[in-house]
Amino acid sequence: MQARTEQVQSRSGPVCGFWGLCFLLWALGSVSSVAGAAGEDTQNVLLIYVDDLGYGDTGAYGHRVVKTPHIDRLAAEGMRFTQFYAPSALCSPSRAGLLTGRTPYRTGVESWIPDDSQVALGHNETTLADLAKARGYRTAVIGKWHLNGGLHMQGTPQPRDFGFDHQYGLAAWVKNASVRESKELPRRGAMFPDNMYRNNEAVGPTKKYSAELVSDEAIDWLSGAKDPFFLLLTYSEVHTPIASPPEYLAQYQDYLTQEARDNPLLFYFDWRNRPWRGRGEYYANVSYMDAQLGRVIEYLRGKGVLDDTLIIFSSDNGPVTDAALTPWELGMAGETAGLRGKKRFLFEGGLRVPGIIRYPERIEAGRVESRPATALDVFPTLAQWLGVAVDSSVPLDGESLWPLIDGGDFQRQQAFYWSIPTPDGMEFAVRDGNWKLILDADERPQYLFDLASDWYEVNNLLETEPAVRERLLQIYAARRAAVESDPLALARKTHKR
Repeated sequence: MQARTEQVQSRSGPVCGFWGLCFLLWALGSVSSVAGAAGEDTQNVLLIYVDDLGYGDTGAYGHRVVKTPHIDRLAAEGMRFTQFYAPSALCSPSRAGLLTGRTPYRTGVESWIPDDSQVALGHNETTLADLAKARGYRTAVIGKWHLNGGLHMQGTPQPRDFGFDHQYGLAAWVKNASVRESKELPRRGAMFPDNMYRNNEAVGPTKKYSAELVSDEAIDWLSGAKDPFFLLLTYSEVHTPIASPPEYLAQYQDYLTQEARDNPLLFYFDWRNRPWRGRGEYYANVSYMDAQLGRVIEYLRGKGVLDDTLIIFSSDNGPVTDAALTPWELGMAGETAGLRGKKRFLFEGGLRVPGIIRYPERIEAGRVESRPATALDVFPTLAQWLGVAVDSSVPLDGESLWPLIDGGDFQRQQAFYWSIPTPDGMEFAVRDGNWKLILDADERPQYLFDLASDWYEVNNLLETEPAVRERLLQIYAARRAAVESDPLALARKTHKR
């Protein structure tokens, strides 16, 4: 079989990079076996990215209450990672990393993007959708986008500028003007989104909750043609405001307080200074999201194409727990399975997320994989799987997972690296092997953990392991310098001048 070597063109000059060693190995002969992983050119890609779902929020990852039969079945039919990491502990940078395979600070997205902001995914970045289009796939992003200041904005990069033929969903999170602007206090009402967009045109008021709208659109789009597809399915659940149909709340009545039963549909910003509502609304929302993504999976199963589809499932960051730090976090009940931290923090609870891959042609059902991986790996993995050659002049921070998927000797060549503004001032982290170093905003090391024996980051070894500390400091400095000198980021800065 001949190597497939179509180039993915950048929007302003050089093509986006592929990690050099993977490309070299591919060019030297491994391309035939990897390209063959896709079999005929009819293999599809379904990438499911959910919002704020914690490492411990599903049955597959040990939750004792929440029912997630569809996610659990994905894990039972595929491979479940026990150490899968988000690119960031916040949504916008995490999504930028997923789409590009590049640590978010390279892409121009360093934190969550406010409404009407001019911050956006860098216009010269190459995305997963670009890879798929290079192989003739039809492409869509359905659900949450949050890689610019709004889907209504003219003159800012939009999904169509990053290889997506079709777009439907939210710019960021669910809004409903009739509830938000109500004169009744406390405000209440069904949070049916009125801020959905289809191909950047406003949809207007709706009569369903967000996840059902997203699944409806996905099934409609999937039924539209027989060409192979790449679908980025991005549910906004379980980000606040959490809102679920009554039948899901009924499943968790035992976990609702009398306050929640007496005051259904209470606007989430009006929960302040009221009695606790319990965990049931959060649990219901996880199950509701699971049921809706299950509709899409079962549609593919019913059409006989599920086993011809590479499915990757993960979350954009760790959960919002019941330890609220801001008003919008009230009423949440995310679980980290005991890991330290939560969304917005660089401890494991903010970064380690569910990670599942289903592809029965290559992955044995029920496999549990303990080797660390990251959503940044999806880009090089898909590039190799599709047989799309990309230039190595611009660096990636992920690595192809095909050797790991095939059960081979997978030795990661790059350390994990994270950077994000955090509430506790711990802004940087690196992981090399089992060692993880966390640094503050002034780049001073504050924590050193051996994750082989301390997943829960209890024992700070910063002073007792000076040699390890210094080695990881050197790795950190090299990674930080590489990000600061990223060629695509520098090209955007030059272009602005």
